[in-house]
Amino acid sequence: MAANNTVPNPTWYGDIRNMFNTTDIAHMRSQGLDLSDYSAVKNNAPGIYGQVSSGNMPRPPSAPWSAGWVQTFLNWMTNDYPKGTNILSQPKLTGLTSLTSNISKATRIRKEITTLSSTELSNLKKAFSGIMAKDIDDPNSYFAQAGVHGRPNPYCMHHIPGYNPWHRAYLVGFENALRSVPGCENVTLPYWDISTPLPDIFNQVPFASYTLPVDIGGGYRKGYVTTRYNASDIQANFVSYGVLDDFTRASTKTDWEDYTGLIDNRPNNTTIAGHDGGHVSIGDTMSLQDVAAFDPVFWFYHCNLDRLFWQWQTAMQATNLNGLLSTVESAQSRQIFTIPALTNLPPLTEKPPKLNTVEIIDSINGLDVGYEIKPPSMALSMQVKTKGSTLASEKFFVHTDFVNIRVKGINRLKIPGSFKVHLLKDGKTIASKAFFQPVEVEKCANCVENAVVHFDFELPLDSVSRGKLGVWVEPLDQSLFGDHFPHKAMGNPTVNVRLLLSNE
Repeated sequence: MAANNTVPNPTWYGDIRNMFNTTDIAHMRSQGLDLSDYSAVKNNAPGIYGQVSSGNMPRPPSAPWSAGWVQTFLNWMTNDYPKGTNILSQPKLTGLTSLTSNISKATRIRKEITTLSSTELSNLKKAFSGIMAKDIDDPNSYFAQAGVHGRPNPYCMHHIPGYNPWHRAYLVGFENALRSVPGCENVTLPYWDISTPLPDIFNQVPFASYTLPVDIGGGYRKGYVTTRYNASDIQANFVSYGVLDDFTRASTKTDWEDYTGLIDNRPNNTTIAGHDGGHVSIGDTMSLQDVAAFDPVFWFYHCNLDRLFWQWQTAMQATNLNGLLSTVESAQSRQIFTIPALTNLPPLTEKPPKLNTVEIIDSINGLDVGYEIKPPSMALSMQVKTKGSTLASEKFFVHTDFVNIRVKGINRLKIPGSFKVHLLKDGKTIASKAFFQPVEVEKCANCVENAVVHFDFELPLDSVSRGKLGVWVEPLDQSLFGDHFPHKAMGNPTVNVRLLLSNE
């Protein structure tokens, strides 16, 4: 039994979700009540309170809640079920369940690429050169590994809940391929910290480019050589498309959908927006989904994004299944972790090491992958959830310093390939976003299922006041309509302007 202390102002993330242990969650999940789900606990709170206050819950072997715990739960109900942040309330309840796995030491430690020793760098080059030299039919060849992201075998998950899980599994498979080269059995894939300029090492063989050994369709013929912009242009593009701002904003979000962005109609200005903007910023090959993974920088870029994902998971106590589920709001996202048939990550689940969405959650204990964070590491400071609308029955605050401008209703299937969306004020561009997709977008299953997309520009109110605003969509492929794609041709998108609201 926990000590008899009480938290006067508890929150979901700081306290309530940690009051249910794995036994409680498993038992009640079988009864149709998921105690890792904020909405389920909120909607069933009166019944839960009645059961815990009478001692009927939790069931043995769990001990009954103390009077302090029961009062804490009632305080949460009385205060309108605040979600809060990952910061524990004070006084802290004792005996809470940890939603973070017991962290051991991973043997695969991924480092920032500029910190590698000369031996580590030499082995990494040997591993890359080794898989690039393998026969294209070898599953460990560079061609085979890169070829499942776009052409010739497009499996990659973009702009859907499986985006982060798929790419984490993809990186493990690629790292295993690197380790298949004799003498490289202990190689780990380093990351490129994109808050720093593109390191010169990427101009060296074998990281500078890759040459296609065969035709892969879509106009990409044998002999195609990957290219990218220079370091200064890449950094300038990161600023233009708000890439670092998007990833920083993502790091402050408490809900899975808000961290990911775009899915479940969430603002498209966090992880997915940063990912897309990064691809287009690095160009030329990286901006083309069909061939992006053939550019060697792809792997170091995505390794960094996985590092950011793991940092967010750790900060949110979301490194095991129940911990991650406690951050998930939408049924679509929850299902990819809870319905066995939907946990697959094609084709990665069918290929060694046969990972699915659940198995990738715990990077350290499940995958034996950890990250060496280059000091000073970014401290994640979670923010209270903001949104554009709320129930009339709920009390709310209006934030007047920032405004969200959403460009919505863009039918991406009408635009061949990646494109950019620019926000104008008095004819001058004041903010831009990019969207990453294949040229033959209508043949992409993920794209067709999520055809209509939106973009969010969260800007200081003063920066958009007292001026005439406009929107300009610029396709990378300008062969059809030039640099201004007609609004009518992509579904006549609309613009929505909102102040941000919060309930806490």
